[in-house]
Amino acid sequence: MDTPDLVGVDGAWSGWIAVTETASDIRFQVFPTPAALFRSLQHAAVIAVDIPIGLSDAGPRAPDALARRFVGGKRASSIFSAPVRGILDAQSQSEASRRHRDIDGRGFGAQAFGILPKIRDWDALLRSDSAARERVYEIHPEVSFAELNGGLGLVPGKKTPEGAELRARLLAHEFGPKAVRDLLSSVPKREAAADDVLDALVALWSARRIASGRNGSLPAQPTLDACGLRTAIYY
Repeated sequence: MDTPDLVGVDGAWSGWIAVTETASDIRFQVFPTPAALFRSLQHAAVIAVDIPIGLSDAGPRAPDALARRFVGGKRASSIFSAPVRGILDAQSQSEASRRHRDIDGRGFGAQAFGILPKIRDWDALLRSDSAARERVYEIHPEVSFAELNGGLGLVPGKKTPEGAELRARLLAHEFGPKAVRDLLSSVPKREAAADDVLDALVALWSARRIASGRNGSLPAQPTLDACGLRTAIYY
């Protein structure tokens, strides 16, 4: 498969699902790690991924609070606070929470701890590879879907039938109904759930906007963290 120009990525059961667009359809690949994904797709112009990238040394990140405000309503709660950098190597939730509280007064919940290894893997890749730093952008699916929905956050959750139907319908306006249906039916459930597929596809939509310069970001003027990683949610 030729390396695509634009890639949308979301976490899945089996690792990371990456979706790309060809002249005739939308294709997917699944990778066990961010490093494996980038090795295969390193010549892509934009890789948009649902993962916190630039991290704070202490205190909340601006992108997270701005994203909650942007999405609003019930879906705002789906936007977790990113960890501070100093706990990335924590090996248990209790350790992560204790160290997080020591650094800036906030604990670190079990649900957030569940994605800590994924954040750590992307952070390691981006810190070690300047080409990855240039091409990989953080997105959040609920922010992208809100923009796709005319600036209004979606009400039904992504795992509900109503939420899945609404998200698929919004994406069908951009990629075509058949392409969305075919993609959903082609991904084995053991590799990625339907909501992961739709999140990866809206990440691809965001990658389109980033590549064309039509994107927005939270904050509007992205900053760099202490390790030189972009600290912004793009949409």
